[in-house]
Amino acid sequence: MKPSFPTLLTLGAVLALSACAGQNKPESQKPETRPSEVQSTPKTSGACRSIGEGRKINNKGKNEAYMCSASAALNSKEAHEVLNPAIKVSYGSTGNQTLVSRQVANAVRKTPDETCQRAFLSAVKRFQSSAVKQNAKSVRLVSYFDKQTKGGSEYECHIGTWNSRVVLKGSLH
Repeated sequence: MKPSFPTLLTLGAVLALSACAGQNKPESQKPETRPSEVQSTPKTSGACRSIGEGRKINNKGKNEAYMCSASAALNSKEAHEVLNPAIKVSYGSTGNQTLVSRQVANAVRKTPDETCQRAFLSAVKRFQSSAVKQNAKSVRLVSYFDKQTKGGSEYECHIGTWNSRVVLKGSLH
């Protein structure tokens, strides 16, 4: 037997009302939210520090700028797992002929430290791949966001709504 249109309409209304009723529960009756499900601005553990808002395209979207420790990223557990130990990486200066790598990483539900480190290591790995192809033994890198070289011990990372971006300039030796 096929349900009639009024019966389907009534069932739909009942389902909609029950869904709405669940939204108005007092705090003590709402389901518990696990920390991984909270969608607030992530906190940093210290490898990255905020330097304010970056330049937005068409004045839209989120673009938070951070300066992050290159040595913390290069000495991380993830770096030891993904980088090629045969190609030495040094950070803070480059040689004459340089290459540029722009890398992004997923930023959803990740701290600035996590997502910036992932994008940074992706860029470093790209340089290492180029070094292997050209029979180089090491890479020397600097941050190169908005075509501005930033040496020292930190790299610049911008976090948008969905991803983080790192731009590195480097030379192969």
